[in-house]
This record gives sequence, C-alpha cells and structure tokens, in this order.
Amino acid sequence: MKFGGTSVKDEAAISRVIGIVRGRLAEKPLVVVSAMSKVTRNLCSLGEAAAAGNEAEVSMILKELRERHFGTAAELMQGGLLEETKSRLAEILESLSEMAAKVAGAGKLDDDMNSAIISCGELMSSIIVGAAMNAAGLRCTWLDARKMMTTDSAWLAARPDMDATEAKVRKAVDGSAEVFLTQGFIAADTAGRTTVLGFEGSDYSAAIFGRCLDAARVEIWTDVDGIRSADPRIVEDTCRIERLSYAEAAEMAYMGARVLHPLTIYPAREKNIPIHVLNSARPDGAGSVVCGDCADIPEGPKSVALMTAADLKEVVSMAASDMDGKSRISVIGKGVAAVLDKIGKVAGEAVVSENGLSASVMVPEADARRIVVELHKLLFV
Repeated sequence: MKFGGTSVKDEAAISRVIGIVRGRLAEKPLVVVSAMSKVTRNLCSLGEAAAAGNEAEVSMILKELRERHFGTAAELMQGGLLEETKSRLAEILESLSEMAAKVAGAGKLDDDMNSAIISCGELMSSIIVGAAMNAAGLRCTWLDARKMMTTDSAWLAARPDMDATEAKVRKAVDGSAEVFLTQGFIAADTAGRTTVLGFEGSDYSAAIFGRCLDAARVEIWTDVDGIRSADPRIVEDTCRIERLSYAEAAEMAYMGARVLHPLTIYPAREKNIPIHVLNSARPDGAGSVVCGDCADIPEGPKSVALMTAADLKEVVSMAASDMDGKSRISVIGKGVAAVLDKIGKVAGEAVVSENGLSASVMVPEADARRIVVELHKLLFV
C-alpha cells in the first residue's frame, strides 16, 4: 500500500490513511509513504539555497519544515510518544542543517549530497505516520528503506538490485507486526550511502516491495479516483478507466499521463501482480486496475496525454530540440490506429508507435491544452 504526498499531507489525511490500513490488517500490509506534499520541492530549494549561500532562505525552509512536521505530530499523538517522535524529527532536521552548511561551504550541490537532503522528506513523514498508527492502536513496525532497497550509485536516478533487495525485504518483513511501514523513493548503494529512485519514485518503490514479497496486489493511493482519461487539471469531465493492461499503463506513463511512475509497471508485471490505483479521500471508490493483457480489457482509446518540453526535461533532464516551442499530444490504448481520422480532424496527422499502443502528434505549445480538451471531447464524450 503506497500513500502519496497528498495522502499524508496533514493530520486529517493521515487519519484517513490509518482508517484505510486498519481495514487491510488481515492481509498483513506493507505500507509505503511519500514525503508530505510539497516537502520534496522544499528540500530541493533548501539544497539550492545552501549552494547559493542564501542563509536566510535556508533558515526559513528549516523553520517551516520543523513547524509543519512538529505541528502535524502534535495533532496525531501526545505524551511520551509525541516527545519521542519530535526527538526523531529533530535529529533529521539537525542533519539537514549540517548538510546545508557543508553545501554552503563547498559552494555547490553535488548529486550525492542532494540525494541525502531530499531523502529526509520520506524519513520525516514515515516517522509521523508510523507513530500515529501506534497511537491509534495498530502494532506498526517502522523500517528504514535504505536498509532494504539496494541500488547502484546513480544518486538521483538509482537502479535497484532486485535480488539483493528481495533478500533484505524478506528478512525485514518477518510477520512480527500487524503493519510494516517504510519509505518510498529512497534507497542506498552497496556502501550504505543514500540514493533515490528518481522524482515521484515512491510508486516504483511500492511495486518493487510488492514483487519482493509476492504480494496479492499493489495499491497506489493518491488524490484522484483512479486513472483518468486525461489530466483533470486540463479536462474537467474526465472518465475513470476501469481496467487497463500493463502495456497500456506503461505507455500512458511514458507519454505524459501523470498517474504512475513510468517504471512502476515492470516489477509488478514480472510476478503478474495487479496494481490498484485508488483515492485516499474516497476509499470506497472503485478506482482503476492495471493487470495483464486480459481478454476482457476493451480495445480503443484509454487516455489523452500531454507532454511539454518542460515535462520532458523533468523526466530525462534534457529537452529534445524537436520539442522547442511544441508539445506532444498522445492518444493511448490498444487499437488506437482506428481513431487516427478523428485525431487528424483536431490535432493533425498522428504517428502510431511501434507497439501500436499510442498515436502522437506535435502541436504548438500555446494551443496544446485547448487541443487536448477538444480531442478528449471527440473521443470520450
């Protein structure tokens, strides 16, 4: 069970998470949490400010992090448990201050230090969520993902060693607790140095842990009702996709649909583990299921995705020259070639991918959002 940043953003959200997990106790869940919403970006800003020698901004960010995490903890627990939790949080905040000082002294932010800094968001959120679960009567054991998830030393986009990780995960998750809780996104190399799996990598972490444990399913809890037919920030009347194949979900992720981390599909597919995408604010909702290429998954368009040059830069750290001033709009779904004429009427001539799961067209960036809305209306309404 993976809970994203918006699912652990404050006391109310964490309380909902505890209720959801309580309903899964019979299935012995492993819970994976992200940093509280916007904290990873705060930590990125912290490292950048330290490298620039901006002591005032560093102090302000540390103060805001302390107030937010201490305040959330105080709303969820009291007494000795609260004091213990605040002490653990204070240790992490002190280490952040020390790392910021080292970065300032060096006048630059190296990738290894950056990964150590941005990993602190998951550590702090998981400490709070784990303590809150215990305060609510759940027997929760907190696990450090860095002692389980073993990777190479590509600091900000580390590649997991699946065999080493599986051995460590199976040893750590030994059945002694009702709930085991750990962090997404963060890991360590063979020397024990902190690495991360890439931006929004908590989904990938959850899929890897699920693979290691031969889980019955992986649940990705977010703030939308399953996987949608378009970005709800662009299109108001999106449709929930009930079921889609691993291949379709992977294509959607790579083409810009921001639901799952692009690598999430592969560990689950290795063991044929279904991925359920659910809304932590509406836990009784149906959500979406990503599974094998089942015969009952209908052909046809599943989603309209938009990727701008800025999106591409975020994913691969460089903008392709042919994206300059343009955006890529893709229609994803098995058998999508059958709707090429409809795409052409709205967006222009589209190119079908080699696997036949997407049809993409380049459009002027200024027109992209309007075209997505029009294309979605034509294909789904």
